[in-house]
Amino acid sequence: MSVTLIKATKAEAVFQIEIDGGTIEKALIAEYYKATALENKKSAPAFLSNEELLRQYPELDKLSQRVLDKLLPSYYMSAINELGVHPIMFPNIMPKATKLGEPCVIDVRVVLEPEIELKQFEGLEAIYTPVVVTEEDLEQQMLDLRKKHGAENDDSKLLEKLSFDSIEKLGAEIRSSFTVMAKEKTDYNRKEAVMKQLLDANPFTIREEIIQEQVMIEINKIQKQMGQQAMQNYMKATGRSMDDLKKEVRPQVEATVKTNLILKAVADRISPEVTEKDIEEAISQQSGPFMDPNVDYETRRKRFDEMPGAIDQIKHNILVEKATAYIVDKAIVHENKPTNIMGEIPEYMK
Repeated sequence: MSVTLIKATKAEAVFQIEIDGGTIEKALIAEYYKATALENKKSAPAFLSNEELLRQYPELDKLSQRVLDKLLPSYYMSAINELGVHPIMFPNIMPKATKLGEPCVIDVRVVLEPEIELKQFEGLEAIYTPVVVTEEDLEQQMLDLRKKHGAENDDSKLLEKLSFDSIEKLGAEIRSSFTVMAKEKTDYNRKEAVMKQLLDANPFTIREEIIQEQVMIEINKIQKQMGQQAMQNYMKATGRSMDDLKKEVRPQVEATVKTNLILKAVADRISPEVTEKDIEEAISQQSGPFMDPNVDYETRRKRFDEMPGAIDQIKHNILVEKATAYIVDKAIVHENKPTNIMGEIPEYMK
C-alpha cells in the first residue's frame, strides 16, 4: 500500500490510497470462490487465468465492492496513522475506476478534529446535587412493593413473591441497592457539573457538518433502541417530525462532541498511562455477539486486534476517562441541598 497526501488544511485533508493489483486480485479470487460455492456453480476450466476467471464473472462489480469493503478499514487506519491526521467524521471514500491487474486507487476526504486552545481545566468551580438515602425512602419503597404485589398486610406473601427469607433481609437488600444507586447518581451529578464548567471555560466553534452527522448518529441510536415501528408510532402520537427530533437532540449532541474534544486535548496535555490492565478491564466490559464473556481474555483481545482501529478506540476511551477523572479530582466542588434517591428512580424501577 502507498498513501499520498493531496491536500491538507486545518479543517480537512484529502489523500490517496493505492492498493497494489496483486493484493486486489488475490482478494477477488478468494471472494470469487466463496461466491461460486454458494451459487453451486461448476468449477471453471483449469486453463483459465485468475484474471480471465474474474473477467468472465457476471457480477464482478459486486465482488469488487465486497473486497473493497473488507480491505479498506485496515488500509484507511494505516493511512491516517502514517499521515498523522485525526478525522472527526466518517471518511468520504471515492474509489477510482480501475482495470483488473492494475492497482486500486481510492481518494479519501476527511474532516479533521478542530484545534482546541485549552484555557482552563484545573481548579474548575462547580455546584452539584448529592443524592442520599433516607429512612423515608426505604419505607416508601417497602410500601410500594407491598402494593405492587398485593401484600399490604401480608409479610409471607411479599417474601414469597420476592424470594426472601425475612423482612429484615429484604430491607437490607433495598438499603444496599439504594446506597449504591445514590452513590452512582451523586458521582454522575458531580462529574456532569464539572464537565459543564469545563465546556464553559473552553469555548470554541465547530463545523456544522460535524454536528449534523452526530445528530443523525444519535437519532439512529434512539431508533435502534426503540425499534423502527415504535419510533414511528411515538413520533406520530406526539406530533413530532424528524426536524423536531433533530432540534431536540442537537444541544446535548453538540455539548457531548465539544466536551469529548476538550477531554482529548486534556489527555494529550497530561499524558496519562494506558496499561494492559486498563485495556483488559475495558475489553471485559464490551458486549455483543462476538464478545462472548465465557471466552478467555487472550481470545477476546485477539478479536479486537483483528478489527482495524478497535484497540486504538479502546485506548482513546481510556484516555478520555482518565482525563475526566483528573479534571473532576482537581475541581473545587460545592454541594447543593441533597435530593432523595426515590426522586431519582425511574417509575419502572419502583
